[in-house]
Amino acid sequence: MKILLLFGFLLHVSQHARAGVVEAIEGMESVSLPCSYYSGVTEEPLLKWTSGDFIPNAVHLRRGEQDDLKNQNQHFRGRTSMEPDALETRDFSLTLKKPNISDNGNYTCSFYTGREEFIMTTIHLKVKGDQEEVKLTGGAESVVLPCRTSLKLHEKTSVHWTRSEPEFNTVHVYSNQSKDQNKQDSLYRGRTKLNEDLLRTGDLSLTLSYPTERDGGTYICTVYRDEDILRWKVVLKHVRETFPSWATALLVLLVLLIISAGLLYRFRHRFISGEEGMERMALLQKQRLAEAEEERPEKRP
Repeated sequence: MKILLLFGFLLHVSQHARAGVVEAIEGMESVSLPCSYYSGVTEEPLLKWTSGDFIPNAVHLRRGEQDDLKNQNQHFRGRTSMEPDALETRDFSLTLKKPNISDNGNYTCSFYTGREEFIMTTIHLKVKGDQEEVKLTGGAESVVLPCRTSLKLHEKTSVHWTRSEPEFNTVHVYSNQSKDQNKQDSLYRGRTKLNEDLLRTGDLSLTLSYPTERDGGTYICTVYRDEDILRWKVVLKHVRETFPSWATALLVLLVLLIISAGLLYRFRHRFISGEEGMERMALLQKQRLAEAEEERPEKRP
């Protein structure tokens, strides 16, 4: 029976020992590196999280139900944890607190029987420090928070938009799992929308309707694709207008009216001046003709 259980475990390992990608945002509270199996093992296992990018390579060890961290790399001291009931749930995922750029690398989740070590999964952790900034001005009907990937997405892919600052909110969830439905916070209900063909195009941008100042903050776009967990960070900033748009339009209209009135006055003044000049010239010509008649000698009979 023991051999059959161990064979079942090894079969599961061979099917799932694939590399996954997990992306984290530098400074976020924590990131989870997934690792799980669903077969039974009678021996007390030694669960190991290691990374060949660090010396020593021990990231986190669990012997039976107790952590064994005496050989843990100092870089991870106080920053790693596993669920207390990992053996019961078969979830060996590792939680890494406060990820930073120096954590980038490959992490291996393995199972050691005392004689052999079996790799369950390898995760490539990529911690990103960059972010995209979107500015919001008052009066906008909607704003688009960008999120795009070139990776091929399938039907089981789920997309979670959350706000991490100033408080945590579930903004929008796209998933074919019923458990993920109705997770949206009431603050965003009826105001969010994703592209209809997002799995084909990879455009996971979120449209937020009728944004206000209270919508400002840090938004995280998280994509779950098998063992891959990808993240993007978008900061929405509300920019106060120093001069309201309606006042700007009114000021422009007023300036145009003043210019038009000035041009009209100048044209009218020139027109009137022209008429008066013509009248003076006509009068002067008449006076000259009259003087010429008076000076002309009278004809004799």
